[in-house]
Amino acid sequence: MKNTKLTIYTTIACLGACLPSANAAVTAWTAGTADFGTAGNWSNNSPGEDGADFTATIGNGGTANLTSNYTATDDYRLDISGGSTLNGSADFTADQLRIRNTGTVNLTGGAFTLPKTSASNNGGGLTIDAGGTLNISGGDHIFNERSTINGTFRVDGSASTIRMNQIGTASGDFDFIFDGGGVSSIVGDLGFSWLSIANTTVTVDGSAFDGIGSFTLIDSESNGAMPTADKFTIAGLGAEGVGWTLDITNNAPGTGRDSIVLTVLPEPSSTALLGLGGLALMLRRKRS
Repeated sequence: MKNTKLTIYTTIACLGACLPSANAAVTAWTAGTADFGTAGNWSNNSPGEDGADFTATIGNGGTANLTSNYTATDDYRLDISGGSTLNGSADFTADQLRIRNTGTVNLTGGAFTLPKTSASNNGGGLTIDAGGTLNISGGDHIFNERSTINGTFRVDGSASTIRMNQIGTASGDFDFIFDGGGVSSIVGDLGFSWLSIANTTVTVDGSAFDGIGSFTLIDSESNGAMPTADKFTIAGLGAEGVGWTLDITNNAPGTGRDSIVLTVLPEPSSTALLGLGGLALMLRRKRS
């Protein structure tokens, strides 16, 4: 009887300590290319679980298409890895998004929101690991916790609104790809904003743009840690000082706003024609 009781007690104790807790719940993507919101595409028959801490992982080369709005509650984490892709065109709300090595997230519309969950903005927020890529080409997106960019944060075209809070990088890259209208800005204006991106690189592709104008690439509260000019690669806009100029504002922490502004200049031939036109007008007036 004593041995039997011991076995029972041990079993009961293990039920409390050995089984996964709700706080460690994980659901994994089990489909190839399919709909994010379809329950049967997930190992737990759900993309998430409201009311408890939960992690949803998309790995093993799968592609999840987010075409319907999805809002998670509490500490919901979405993890993209293993050559997998999330294509988002609808509204989505979660506490954390992590894009690991070879993971890709494409946001073409909707509102992807990582809300504020801690007073100090030190929660999970957006994390892009080295080798991970976030592409934004449309929609209105808010990343309201601390963002850590060690992979690629790409802004493609001028059809997005991107608002962020704390932005930090160790070795990440911001890519800006111009369309015919220019390119969208990354703006830190959510109440506890700052930039710490001195070690990042910035790549600009202006080959699809044939106009002129000034474009703010990044703007946020100062932290004295902006990339220097040698960290920039700017292609498709001609030579520096002729086709474009770059203005990097790097204030001391807390003394203003830091920004990166790229100004695309008129083509030299156009400037010369304007000058000749003005000269001809002056001569005409003088003769009259």
